[in-house]
Amino acid sequence: MKNCLDAHTLHFSIFALMLSILPALSQSGSATLSSPDGRLAISFLTTSSNQPAANGGKLVYSVTFQSKPLVERSALRLELEGQKPLGAEVRFVNSALSKTDQTYHLVTGKTSTVRDHHNALSLELEERSEPGRKLVVQARAYDDAVAFRYLVPEQAGLSDFRLTNEDTEFRIAKDATVYALVLPDYRSMYESEFIKLPACVHVPLAVVFLVLPPLMYFVPDRRVEAGTSE
Repeated sequence: MKNCLDAHTLHFSIFALMLSILPALSQSGSATLSSPDGRLAISFLTTSSNQPAANGGKLVYSVTFQSKPLVERSALRLELEGQKPLGAEVRFVNSALSKTDQTYHLVTGKTSTVRDHHNALSLELEERSEPGRKLVVQARAYDDAVAFRYLVPEQAGLSDFRLTNEDTEFRIAKDATVYALVLPDYRSMYESEFIKLPACVHVPLAVVFLVLPPLMYFVPDRRVEAGTSE
């Protein structure tokens, strides 16, 4: 089946996907972080003309589940007022690896203890040209989820800024069935039935209406039920 998302992109805020072991920064300008069980992985790389670029370029990420694509290469970029987009032309500078396996207790809830077991990756990036602004992307991989966030460190010429748009893309590898929370505007109650529709219909729908996270979807040939949230 042809993926009807080929010409479209899903946009949301900071990403979490609900669902080799240690992350590594390669010499080809890419880094991959895998879950503790190795089934779920998120990769970051820089591209030029949609091809991997070891010397830097457009920052993108992708997600695989059991070595099969789940989210294809999707852009990571921040729009700052009065400045060039941050993430459009960057290079890998450094990476830091870590892993956590700890248990903590809850005061209330359905369970008394929670296990926090994940691998983590922190990527330091820098623009290839002036003014050479810096950007940090931090990611975590659990056995049933991956998540990432942007960090803009304080630096010369960028001690404060106004974020006008956050252009995180989600290019689902195969056309999925989406369950979306569609509301008319921000003044609506954050309660409604989730609408079932093909992902390719969701994209133009999101232009007219307010589609709020979590966005749940099912990828048939991957047999994966997933979702994005912030």
